[in-house]
Amino acid sequence: MGLGRIFDISVRTMSVYQRAIDVSSQNISNANNPDYSRQKVVLTSEITQGDKGTGVKLQDVLRIRDNMLDSQLRKYQSTLSDANRRSEILKQVESIISEPSENGLSTYITEFFNAWDELTTNPNSVQLRLNIIQKAQRMSERFKETMDGFSEIQYSLQSDASVKVEQINSYLKSINELNGRIYESESRGLKASELKDQRDSLIDKLSGLVNITVQMNENGAAVVTVGGVQGADLNSHNQFELKIVNGQMRLVSKLDSNAAAIVNAGEFFAISDLYSNKIPSYKISYENLATSIVNNVNNLHKQGFSLMQAGVSETGIPFFGQLDASGNVVNAIDDGKIRINPAILNNPKFIAASNTANNDGNGLIANMIARLTDSKLPELNDQTLIENYISILNNIGIEKVLSDNRIESSEMVIQQLQTQKMSYSGVSIEEEMTNILKYQRSFDAAAKLIKVADELLETILNMV
Repeated sequence: MGLGRIFDISVRTMSVYQRAIDVSSQNISNANNPDYSRQKVVLTSEITQGDKGTGVKLQDVLRIRDNMLDSQLRKYQSTLSDANRRSEILKQVESIISEPSENGLSTYITEFFNAWDELTTNPNSVQLRLNIIQKAQRMSERFKETMDGFSEIQYSLQSDASVKVEQINSYLKSINELNGRIYESESRGLKASELKDQRDSLIDKLSGLVNITVQMNENGAAVVTVGGVQGADLNSHNQFELKIVNGQMRLVSKLDSNAAAIVNAGEFFAISDLYSNKIPSYKISYENLATSIVNNVNNLHKQGFSLMQAGVSETGIPFFGQLDASGNVVNAIDDGKIRINPAILNNPKFIAASNTANNDGNGLIANMIARLTDSKLPELNDQTLIENYISILNNIGIEKVLSDNRIESSEMVIQQLQTQKMSYSGVSIEEEMTNILKYQRSFDAAAKLIKVADELLETILNMV
């Protein structure tokens, strides 16, 4: 072998191991970077010429990543993000309801019917009638506060959803741009590992907002779909907008209004589901309870007789709302608020406690109204008023518990998957330091070979 070949092999060997040292150093410097994927050099022999070796070459620098593991992590991250956001919103719902507490609706409902029970003991009392009005007003105000609270949460959720849509669009745009930069780099024979790490990080963040699928095409570009709708690829990216259709929150493509994403995970799903389904159902449950109270109290109250005025008692008076020209009760519930008959507000003597005309000492109707709390009502699925209210609270509480349980289980699975990911894609300082020592020795050996070749060349020159 000529000295020129020795110099050539040695120089190329030093270059290869210098690159290998650089890769290990890069790994070590990013050991604490959660978005970094470990890189690994692949060394192989140069193609031999005849029976003569031509040295070592760096065949490739691999980016160590498990796509199946990434897919599982994104799936559970979507589930965790959904459960976390859902739990936060339901906590706001629970704070509005304020149960159990002395300011809860159950307290005001109980106090309202207890006031009727007190009137039973002294049907002539105007003061006890004023107490009924006061308790009815407090109950009505609590209904209104709760319904307004639900509406405020919905308004907040709509604003929050708009922000999430902007984030989704931003991630899709950046993924498309990175796809282009990666393709451009690798088409020129350059590695784009860092760019791929950035792209994967964006995809991971996107999966926290909405359910996605990711596939790699033949050009190495990530093809991302959002809820079954095209999101981003090498050539383009979609942009979504928020639409409210018949009270239902939708994520729709700006390019095609008929292309609505089927969202079933992520923060956006929690927001849209609570906005579109859960909170409206809570409002309906409260409205049904209020309607039941109004109708049942009115039905009994209209059968009763008021205190005598000018020697005559009156009947057919609704406690809530007022009669229209046709004799129907109107304005009993308005914008979530139960409204007391204005005639009763102006004159509590119109409250009917007796079931007999011109008999002020009779409190049978007041007693029947007080006993409504013990009645199984068909419009409330044969539950009492309080039982129905407790079932509403239980439904909300169960939803909150389920969300908290999903948080716990998802976090456990994600922790296990993260451990697997770190063992596969993460950086081991000890391993990389060992590699550096190994590559450094090979580098030194190549340098020493140059020194030997130089000494041989000098000896030959001195002999001339």
